[in-house]
Amino acid sequence: MSNLFSLLPIISILFYLLPFAFGIYAVVVFLKQGKERNVLLKEIAEELRRK
Repeated sequence: MSNLFSLLPIISILFYLLPFAFGIYAVVVFLKQGKERNVLLKEIAEELRRK
């Protein structure tokens, strides 16, 4: 039982850090997808200019 109480601060810190970690992950994924989309749109625009 005392072992469970000794883990309580660690668990509470995880509950505070997990949303921040998820937020950072979501921002990185969003930026990566945006960059890929811009590359694809640039290729499409170059093909349309050639025609």
